[in-house]
Amino acid sequence: MWRQILTFTVFYSVATMALADRNEGLSAFQRKDYGRALTELSALAAAGDADAAYLLGVMYGKGWGTLADPARAARWYQKAAAQGHAKAAHNLAVMYREGDGVTEDQTKAREWFELAANHGSAKSAQMLGLLYFKGEGVSRDYKAARDWWQRAFTGNEPDAGYNLGILYRRGLGVNQNLATAAKYWQLAAEKGSLMSQNTLGMAYESGEGVKQNTVTALGWYQLAARHGLQIAAQNAALLASRLSAAEQAEALQFAQAKEAKMLKHSTNSAPHLESGRE
Repeated sequence: MWRQILTFTVFYSVATMALADRNEGLSAFQRKDYGRALTELSALAAAGDADAAYLLGVMYGKGWGTLADPARAARWYQKAAAQGHAKAAHNLAVMYREGDGVTEDQTKAREWFELAANHGSAKSAQMLGLLYFKGEGVSRDYKAARDWWQRAFTGNEPDAGYNLGILYRRGLGVNQNLATAAKYWQLAAEKGSLMSQNTLGMAYESGEGVKQNTVTALGWYQLAARHGLQIAAQNAALLASRLSAAEQAEALQFAQAKEAKMLKHSTNSAPHLESGRE
């Protein structure tokens, strides 16, 4: 009886210590104390903690708390990805696609993107759509591109909605439908896709797939321009030169209202690490 109690006590103590180390490692990473995070997470990752391995991959990839070492980052990502960690698998796929820290291998990139997508990564679904759209490492297949982009968009990857709109606008893998194209751009624009905001502005300016409305067009151009899309700024300037001061003011109010609404409903608070990665 006492031996059972002692065994349970030792097990409980070790488990509690491991949880404390994990919490401290995650907390240190979140507060950007990367030196401490590296120390706390290394032992956990070596013991098989997928989240710890993923975060080590991020730190070695970015040079946070240590010298940047893409090869070591790839090894930690692979350790986490082998356990089904979607973000690690996505980042490893990007590294194979770019030849960063590993030998470039488009087949392995696609395989890791697929694993990540099948474990919930919308970014990987977006990338797979791009691979099939361009025929990059796979046979070009617009229907497959549509399916992956639909999964990505459902998973809250806004730019996938822009891509779906392009397919319907051009009739690639689907029946051409300008109204459906505009619908996807509208949905994606509401979620923050700058390219969709600009393209939706073009649709409203020309009346393609929607009822023509130059004030609404200018509003969408201005919204995308406010967030740095240069082509939208150019389109806004050209269209504004043809509108009255009252129409320009109305468009600005439209853009401001849309921006406020999107900020209010935004739920994505995760830090952006680097282009294409999670």
